Amino acid sequence: MRDRIAETGPTQKPPKNGRKAFKGLAPAGYRIRMMEPGEAPRLFEIERAGALLLASVGKSEAASEEVDIERFTRFLLAHEIFVAIRKEDGLPVAYAAAAPESDLYWLAGLDVDPDHGRLGIGTALVEAVLMRASWFFFRAVGLSTYGDVPCGAPFYERLGFLRVADAQLPQWLADKRRAETPGGGAGEDRTVMIKWL
Repeated sequence: MRDRIAETGPTQKPPKNGRKAFKGLAPAGYRIRMMEPGEAPRLFEIERAGALLLASVGKSEAASEEVDIERFTRFLLAHEIFVAIRKEDGLPVAYAAAAPESDLYWLAGLDVDPDHGRLGIGTALVEAVLMRASWFFFRAVGLSTYGDVPCGAPFYERLGFLRVADAQLPQWLADKRRAETPGGGAGEDRTVMIKWL
């Protein structure tokens, strides 16, 4: 993580600390916070449900990729994890995973429990990631996603992300896209997207 502290000026409010950092971003009845100990199994359930959802729209490699709880936990430990919870019982219903990658803050994963989908939770998590990136003065937030499914590139385009043409991808971003392609594919149906901050 970068060792930079957000400077505040007359037009910029300092970030709130702890549990109130993302207050007001989530839709009614939900709240966003950082991951807490013991939540990996529930987040793994959400990740697997998201993979099945992708399989239902033709991305069967997402569901067939062998991911176990140990591998998933290592993924969580390598990222900052933003969690959306249901306020009434504290149940995690979605998460986003992000980490510094060169000059970018990289959104490596976003999954919403289908039972809580289409409520604005995914949008709120992306906004939390963008907020966190701006606190540490990252130039942009980047990600790779499927270009041809509604929960992929079209979703992120509505949030102001831009597709990066393959011809303009530096090698390290092309390699990152390939590494994030389920099933070890070459990633031709995935696109890298950037939102400048």
